[in-house]
Amino acid sequence: MSFESGKKLGTTASLIAVITPVMGVIAYIFLIFSIFASGSGSLFSSYFTIILFAVIGIIALAGFILFVLAMHRLSQHYNEPGIFKNTLYGFLINIVSTITVIVIYLILFTNLMHSIPQGNVQTTAATPIPTVPPILNSLGLIISSSLAIFAITIVLGIVSAVFYMRAFNKLGEKSGIDNFKTVGLLYLLGIVLSVVGVGVLLVWIAWIIALIGFRSLNPKAPESSTFAHYNQIPPPPTTSDILQKIYCPYCGTKNDADSRYCRSCGKQL
Repeated sequence: MSFESGKKLGTTASLIAVITPVMGVIAYIFLIFSIFASGSGSLFSSYFTIILFAVIGIIALAGFILFVLAMHRLSQHYNEPGIFKNTLYGFLINIVSTITVIVIYLILFTNLMHSIPQGNVQTTAATPIPTVPPILNSLGLIISSSLAIFAITIVLGIVSAVFYMRAFNKLGEKSGIDNFKTVGLLYLLGIVLSVVGVGVLLVWIAWIIALIGFRSLNPKAPESSTFAHYNQIPPPPTTSDILQKIYCPYCGTKNDADSRYCRSCGKQL
């Protein structure tokens, strides 16, 4: 049961990971059009887009939770704790990264609101002239904070990607499907190369390969047991075998007729 549920959960999680970026791109394009749109419907479009982004984020989070559950089930099936442990570590680091980014954004927004005075426009008898220093300070704060957020996200993303790669590698070794090893490598390269923009595409391709891998999973074959070998019923001996050979009553091994001890288990015949 753990295998079938793990396979289905992994397939669903990979499918969500493939679909949500496409939904995000569509929502982003819709947002751009709503910004440049004119008329009373533009404000409604902006709010609708924000809600759509929130829904996409919730769906993506649900997909990652399903992925963690899938790796837990498959870890039990293949009797490899490293599959789940590495996945869990990577997921927890993702949570820490998200919380850190949100906290920094809140601090940035608070400082930004306090850095701009209420009367930031100086008026004269002629034309109102905006004060430049508060605007420049706010712009510098936004740029420096954005760079810090980006650096923290990349570093924590690389650490979590290493754990995900290790989990996929162990799953590939136990299941015999090399696609999972490719997934781990592509995912790590995608996070590293996200600084140049190409990494997002690599991560998306990695989840497509993961989807194929989860759909190709097969339950492990039952392991042969040495105990079962010694307890299996030996074939019935022929007349010539009885005259020339003797079977051990303990392990069933065929010995010479003049043997006093079994050549396999060593017990007395």
